Amino acid sequence: MNKFPRFVSQQVSRLFPVNSLFKITTPVFLPFYHVVSDHKLPHIQNYPYRDTAQFERELDFYLKYFRPVSLEYLVENRALRENVFHLSFDDGLKECAEVVAPILLKKGIPATFFVNTAFVDNKMLFHKYKASLVLNKLKKKPNQEAEKLLNEAGLSVDNILSISILQAPVLDKVAEIISVHFDNFLKIETPYLTHSQVLGLQKDGFSIGAHSCNHPEFWKITEDEQLEQVQTSMAWINENLQPKVKAFAFPFTDDGVPAALLDKIEQENICDITFGTAGLKYDTFHFHFQRYPVETEGDFIQNIKAEWVYFLLRKWIGKARVKH
Repeated sequence: MNKFPRFVSQQVSRLFPVNSLFKITTPVFLPFYHVVSDHKLPHIQNYPYRDTAQFERELDFYLKYFRPVSLEYLVENRALRENVFHLSFDDGLKECAEVVAPILLKKGIPATFFVNTAFVDNKMLFHKYKASLVLNKLKKKPNQEAEKLLNEAGLSVDNILSISILQAPVLDKVAEIISVHFDNFLKIETPYLTHSQVLGLQKDGFSIGAHSCNHPEFWKITEDEQLEQVQTSMAWINENLQPKVKAFAFPFTDDGVPAALLDKIEQENICDITFGTAGLKYDTFHFHFQRYPVETEGDFIQNIKAEWVYFLLRKWIGKARVKH
Protein backbone atom coordinates (compact mmCIF):
# COMPACT_ATOMS: atom_id res chain seq x y z
CA MET A 1 0.00 0.00 0.00
CA ASN A 2 1.26 3.49 -0.86
CA LYS A 3 1.54 5.28 2.48
CA PHE A 4 2.62 8.63 1.03
CA PRO A 5 -0.94 10.04 0.61
CA ARG A 6 -1.65 9.19 4.25
CA PHE A 7 1.60 10.91 5.28
CA VAL A 8 0.68 14.01 3.27
CA SER A 9 -2.78 14.02 4.86
CA GLN A 10 -1.25 13.90 8.34
CA GLN A 11 0.99 16.87 7.60
CA VAL A 12 -1.60 19.01 5.78
CA SER A 13 -4.27 18.37 8.41
CA ARG A 14 -2.14 20.15 11.02
CA LEU A 15 -2.90 23.41 9.21
CA PHE A 16 -6.66 23.17 9.75
CA PRO A 17 -8.73 23.52 12.93
CA VAL A 18 -11.15 20.68 13.60
CA ASN A 19 -14.34 22.71 13.22
CA SER A 20 -13.38 23.93 9.74
CA LEU A 21 -12.76 20.38 8.49
CA PHE A 22 -16.08 19.16 9.88
CA LYS A 23 -17.95 21.73 7.76
CA ILE A 24 -17.01 19.70 4.68
CA THR A 25 -19.68 17.39 3.25
CA THR A 26 -18.45 13.82 3.69
CA PRO A 27 -19.84 10.30 4.00
CA VAL A 28 -21.41 9.58 7.38
CA PHE A 29 -18.82 9.20 10.16
CA LEU A 30 -18.80 5.63 11.49
CA PRO A 31 -16.03 5.13 14.08
CA PHE A 32 -15.54 1.60 15.37
CA TYR A 33 -13.64 -0.14 18.16
CA HIS A 34 -13.10 -3.65 19.46
CA VAL A 35 -12.65 -3.40 23.21
CA VAL A 36 -12.25 -0.93 26.07
CA SER A 37 -10.51 -2.00 29.27
CA ASP A 38 -8.33 -0.71 32.10
CA HIS A 39 -6.75 -4.14 32.42
CA LYS A 40 -4.06 -6.00 30.55
CA LEU A 41 -5.95 -8.48 28.38
CA PRO A 42 -3.54 -11.29 27.40
CA HIS A 43 -5.39 -12.18 24.21
CA ILE A 44 -5.43 -8.55 23.05
CA GLN A 45 -2.42 -6.95 24.73
CA ASN A 46 -0.39 -7.19 21.52
CA TYR A 47 -3.02 -5.10 19.73
CA PRO A 48 -3.95 -1.47 20.50
CA TYR A 49 -7.03 -0.73 22.60
CA ARG A 50 -8.41 2.09 24.75
CA ASP A 51 -8.71 2.41 28.50
CA THR A 52 -11.92 3.86 29.91
CA ALA A 53 -10.56 7.39 30.45
CA GLN A 54 -9.33 7.70 26.87
CA PHE A 55 -12.54 6.17 25.53
CA GLU A 56 -14.69 8.67 27.42
CA ARG A 57 -12.56 11.57 26.14
CA GLU A 58 -13.08 10.31 22.60
CA LEU A 59 -16.82 9.98 23.10
CA ASP A 60 -16.94 13.56 24.39
CA PHE A 61 -15.11 14.67 21.26
CA TYR A 62 -17.67 12.95 19.03
CA LEU A 63 -20.52 14.51 20.98
CA LYS A 64 -18.99 17.98 20.66
CA TYR A 65 -18.98 17.88 16.85
CA PHE A 66 -21.47 15.18 15.84
CA ARG A 67 -24.94 13.98 16.77
CA PRO A 68 -25.18 10.28 17.70
CA VAL A 69 -27.73 8.29 15.70
CA SER A 70 -29.05 4.74 15.85
CA LEU A 71 -28.58 2.03 13.27
CA GLU A 72 -32.26 2.37 12.36
CA TYR A 73 -31.79 6.07 11.68
CA LEU A 74 -28.78 5.31 9.49
CA VAL A 75 -30.77 2.84 7.39
CA GLU A 76 -33.75 5.18 7.04
CA ASN A 77 -31.58 8.19 6.12
CA ARG A 78 -28.92 6.77 3.84
CA ALA A 79 -28.10 10.05 2.07
CA LEU A 80 -27.16 11.92 5.23
CA ARG A 81 -25.82 15.45 4.85
CA GLU A 82 -25.57 16.38 8.50
CA ASN A 83 -22.84 15.83 11.07
CA VAL A 84 -23.92 12.59 12.70
CA PHE A 85 -22.06 9.50 13.81
CA HIS A 86 -22.88 5.90 14.56
CA LEU A 87 -20.60 3.93 16.83
CA SER A 88 -19.90 0.20 16.52
CA PHE A 89 -17.81 -2.53 18.14
CA ASP A 90 -16.48 -5.70 16.57
CA ASP A 91 -15.73 -9.25 17.79
CA GLY A 92 -18.30 -9.52 20.59
CA LEU A 93 -15.91 -9.31 23.54
CA LYS A 94 -17.39 -9.37 27.04
CA GLU A 95 -16.10 -5.87 27.81
CA CYS A 96 -18.77 -4.62 25.41
CA ALA A 97 -21.39 -5.50 28.03
CA GLU A 98 -19.32 -4.99 31.17
CA VAL A 99 -17.44 -1.78 30.33
CA VAL A 100 -18.60 -0.17 27.09
CA ALA A 101 -22.40 -0.39 27.37
CA PRO A 102 -22.66 1.32 30.79
CA ILE A 103 -20.58 4.25 29.51
CA LEU A 104 -22.66 4.58 26.35
CA LEU A 105 -25.92 4.42 28.30
CA LYS A 106 -24.65 7.12 30.65
CA LYS A 107 -23.83 9.40 27.72
CA GLY A 108 -26.91 8.51 25.67
CA ILE A 109 -25.00 7.12 22.70
CA PRO A 110 -26.55 4.34 20.59
CA ALA A 111 -24.25 1.71 19.12
CA THR A 112 -24.12 -1.57 17.24
CA PHE A 113 -22.22 -4.61 18.50
CA PHE A 114 -21.08 -7.01 15.79
CA VAL A 115 -20.55 -10.53 17.12
CA ASN A 116 -18.78 -13.53 15.66
CA THR A 117 -21.49 -16.10 16.15
CA ALA A 118 -19.14 -19.08 16.59
CA PHE A 119 -17.46 -17.29 19.52
CA VAL A 120 -20.60 -16.47 21.53
CA ASP A 121 -20.64 -18.30 24.89
CA ASN A 122 -16.86 -18.78 24.58
CA LYS A 123 -17.11 -21.80 22.32
CA MET A 124 -14.10 -20.91 20.17
CA LEU A 125 -11.16 -18.49 20.18
CA PHE A 126 -10.24 -16.13 17.32
CA HIS A 127 -6.98 -17.17 15.63
CA LYS A 128 -5.45 -13.71 16.14
CA TYR A 129 -6.11 -13.99 19.88
CA LYS A 130 -4.56 -17.44 19.90
CA ALA A 131 -1.51 -15.92 18.25
CA SER A 132 -1.33 -13.26 20.96
CA LEU A 133 -1.40 -15.87 23.74
CA VAL A 134 1.29 -17.93 22.01
CA LEU A 135 3.43 -14.83 21.49
CA ASN A 136 3.16 -13.90 25.16
CA LYS A 137 4.47 -17.33 26.16
CA LEU A 138 7.28 -17.43 23.59
CA LYS A 139 8.47 -13.98 24.64
CA LYS A 140 8.82 -15.21 28.21
CA LYS A 141 10.17 -18.65 27.36
CA PRO A 142 11.51 -19.24 23.82
CA ASN A 143 11.09 -22.76 22.46
CA GLN A 144 13.07 -24.02 19.47
CA GLU A 145 10.59 -26.77 18.57
CA ALA A 146 7.70 -24.31 18.56
CA GLU A 147 9.64 -21.78 16.53
CA LYS A 148 10.58 -24.47 14.00
CA LEU A 149 6.89 -25.31 13.52
CA LEU A 150 6.10 -21.65 12.99
CA ASN A 151 8.91 -21.34 10.45
CA GLU A 152 7.58 -24.32 8.51
CA ALA A 153 4.23 -22.52 8.28
CA GLY A 154 5.93 -19.38 6.97
CA LEU A 155 5.76 -17.63 10.33
CA SER A 156 8.08 -16.54 13.12
CA VAL A 157 7.81 -15.07 16.59
CA ASP A 158 8.27 -11.64 15.03
CA ASN A 159 5.37 -11.93 12.58
CA ILE A 160 3.06 -14.40 14.31
CA LEU A 161 0.37 -11.73 14.73
CA SER A 162 0.04 -11.61 10.93
CA ILE A 163 -1.20 -15.22 10.87
CA SER A 164 -4.23 -15.91 8.68
CA ILE A 165 -7.03 -18.40 9.23
CA LEU A 166 -5.41 -20.72 6.67
CA GLN A 167 -2.29 -20.94 8.84
CA ALA A 168 -4.21 -21.15 12.11
CA PRO A 169 -3.91 -24.95 12.64
CA VAL A 170 -0.21 -24.52 13.45
CA LEU A 171 -1.16 -22.49 16.52
CA ASP A 172 -2.84 -25.49 18.12
CA LYS A 173 0.31 -27.57 17.58
CA VAL A 174 2.57 -24.84 18.93
CA ALA A 175 0.28 -24.25 21.91
CA GLU A 176 0.49 -27.92 22.84
CA ILE A 177 4.29 -27.80 22.79
CA ILE A 178 4.54 -24.70 25.00
CA SER A 179 1.59 -25.59 27.29
CA VAL A 180 -0.79 -22.83 26.28
CA HIS A 181 -4.31 -24.17 26.74
CA PHE A 182 -6.89 -22.33 24.67
CA ASP A 183 -9.86 -24.29 26.07
CA ASN A 184 -8.84 -23.48 29.63
CA PHE A 185 -8.40 -19.84 28.69
CA LEU A 186 -11.94 -19.73 27.28
CA LYS A 187 -13.35 -21.35 30.43
CA ILE A 188 -11.43 -19.25 32.94
CA GLU A 189 -11.14 -15.85 31.25
CA THR A 190 -14.43 -16.04 29.28
CA PRO A 191 -13.31 -13.35 26.81
CA TYR A 192 -16.53 -13.32 24.79
CA LEU A 193 -20.10 -12.26 25.38
CA THR A 194 -22.54 -14.93 26.46
CA HIS A 195 -25.87 -15.40 24.73
CA SER A 196 -27.52 -13.83 27.76
CA GLN A 197 -25.25 -10.77 27.58
CA VAL A 198 -26.01 -10.33 23.88
CA LEU A 199 -29.73 -10.37 24.68
CA GLY A 200 -29.09 -7.90 27.49
CA LEU A 201 -27.38 -5.46 25.14
CA GLN A 202 -30.33 -5.66 22.79
CA LYS A 203 -32.75 -5.12 25.68
CA ASP A 204 -30.78 -1.99 26.62
CA GLY A 205 -31.51 -0.59 23.17
CA PHE A 206 -28.31 -1.44 21.33
CA SER A 207 -28.26 -3.02 17.88
CA ILE A 208 -26.65 -6.41 17.32
CA GLY A 209 -25.21 -7.50 13.99
CA ALA A 210 -23.08 -10.31 12.60
CA HIS A 211 -19.33 -10.18 12.05
CA SER A 212 -19.07 -13.60 10.33
CA CYS A 213 -18.91 -16.92 12.15
CA ASN A 214 -15.23 -17.30 13.04
CA HIS A 215 -13.61 -14.11 11.72
CA PRO A 216 -11.75 -15.33 8.60
CA GLU A 217 -9.83 -13.07 6.26
CA PHE A 218 -12.39 -12.95 3.45
CA TRP A 219 -9.73 -12.45 0.80
CA LYS A 220 -8.25 -15.81 1.85
CA ILE A 221 -11.42 -17.85 1.36
CA THR A 222 -13.56 -18.66 -1.69
CA GLU A 223 -16.63 -16.67 -2.70
CA ASP A 224 -18.84 -19.62 -1.72
CA GLU A 225 -17.20 -19.69 1.71
CA GLN A 226 -17.67 -15.93 2.01
CA LEU A 227 -21.38 -16.28 1.30
CA GLU A 228 -21.67 -19.12 3.80
CA GLN A 229 -20.03 -16.98 6.49
CA VAL A 230 -22.54 -14.20 5.87
CA GLN A 231 -25.59 -16.46 5.61
CA THR A 232 -24.76 -18.62 8.63
CA SER A 233 -23.89 -15.77 10.97
CA MET A 234 -26.93 -13.74 9.90
CA ALA A 235 -29.15 -16.80 10.39
CA TRP A 236 -27.92 -16.98 14.00
CA ILE A 237 -28.65 -13.29 14.51
CA ASN A 238 -32.14 -13.59 13.02
CA GLU A 239 -33.02 -16.73 14.95
CA ASN A 240 -31.78 -15.50 18.33
CA LEU A 241 -32.49 -11.78 18.18
CA GLN A 242 -35.00 -10.98 15.40
CA PRO A 243 -33.34 -7.56 14.92
CA LYS A 244 -35.15 -4.55 13.49
CA VAL A 245 -32.20 -4.04 11.15
CA LYS A 246 -30.25 -6.95 9.65
CA ALA A 247 -26.65 -5.75 9.78
CA PHE A 248 -23.33 -7.36 8.87
CA ALA A 249 -19.79 -6.01 9.26
CA PHE A 250 -17.08 -7.73 7.23
CA PRO A 251 -14.21 -8.95 9.42
CA PHE A 252 -10.85 -7.19 8.94
CA THR A 253 -11.84 -5.44 5.70
CA ASP A 254 -14.17 -5.67 2.74
CA ASP A 255 -11.18 -5.39 0.41
CA GLY A 256 -11.31 -8.59 -1.63
CA VAL A 257 -15.08 -8.91 -1.28
CA PRO A 258 -16.42 -9.13 -4.86
CA ALA A 259 -19.36 -7.12 -6.15
CA ALA A 260 -21.10 -10.42 -6.89
CA LEU A 261 -21.27 -11.21 -3.17
CA LEU A 262 -22.73 -7.82 -2.29
CA ASP A 263 -25.20 -8.22 -5.16
CA LYS A 264 -26.30 -11.57 -3.74
CA ILE A 265 -26.65 -10.12 -0.24
CA GLU A 266 -28.99 -7.48 -1.63
CA GLN A 267 -30.92 -9.73 -4.02
CA GLU A 268 -31.55 -12.41 -1.37
CA ASN A 269 -32.35 -9.79 1.29
CA ILE A 270 -29.76 -11.29 3.63
CA CYS A 271 -28.93 -7.89 5.12
CA ASP A 272 -30.41 -4.42 5.26
CA ILE A 273 -27.02 -2.81 5.72
CA THR A 274 -23.39 -3.94 5.55
CA PHE A 275 -20.10 -2.36 6.54
CA GLY A 276 -16.46 -2.25 5.47
CA THR A 277 -13.48 -0.62 7.16
CA ALA A 278 -12.04 1.69 4.49
CA GLY A 279 -12.47 4.87 6.53
CA LEU A 280 -14.19 8.03 5.37
CA LYS A 281 -15.28 7.00 1.88
CA TYR A 282 -18.41 6.54 -0.18
CA ASP A 283 -19.26 3.14 -1.64
CA THR A 284 -20.73 2.00 -4.95
CA PHE A 285 -23.41 -0.04 -3.12
CA HIS A 286 -26.11 2.10 -1.52
CA PHE A 287 -26.52 -0.27 1.46
CA HIS A 288 -22.79 -0.74 2.09
CA PHE A 289 -21.06 1.78 4.36
CA GLN A 290 -17.41 2.32 5.21
CA ARG A 291 -16.36 2.65 8.86
CA TYR A 292 -13.38 4.43 10.41
CA PRO A 293 -10.98 2.30 12.52
CA VAL A 294 -10.22 4.35 15.64
CA GLU A 295 -7.70 2.04 17.35
CA THR A 296 -4.64 3.13 15.39
CA GLU A 297 -1.31 4.56 16.50
CA GLY A 298 -0.91 8.30 16.89
CA ASP A 299 -2.93 11.16 18.30
CA PHE A 300 -6.68 10.54 18.21
CA ILE A 301 -7.76 14.01 17.07
CA GLN A 302 -4.89 14.38 14.63
CA ASN A 303 -5.77 11.02 13.07
CA ILE A 304 -9.37 12.10 12.54
CA LYS A 305 -8.30 15.41 11.00
CA ALA A 306 -5.96 13.49 8.69
CA GLU A 307 -8.84 11.20 7.68
CA TRP A 308 -10.87 14.23 6.59
CA VAL A 309 -7.96 15.63 4.56
CA TYR A 310 -7.33 12.20 3.03
CA PHE A 311 -10.98 12.07 1.96
CA LEU A 312 -10.63 15.50 0.32
CA LEU A 313 -7.46 14.45 -1.52
CA ARG A 314 -9.19 11.34 -2.84
CA LYS A 315 -12.28 13.34 -3.78
CA TRP A 316 -10.18 15.78 -5.81
CA ILE A 317 -8.75 12.93 -7.87
CA GLY A 318 -12.07 11.12 -8.19
CA LYS A 319 -11.25 8.25 -5.83
CA ALA A 320 -13.47 8.94 -2.83
CA ARG A 321 -15.73 5.98 -3.59
CA VAL A 322 -14.88 2.33 -2.92
CA LYS A 323 -15.44 0.07 -5.93
CA HIS A 324 -15.80 -3.70 -5.65
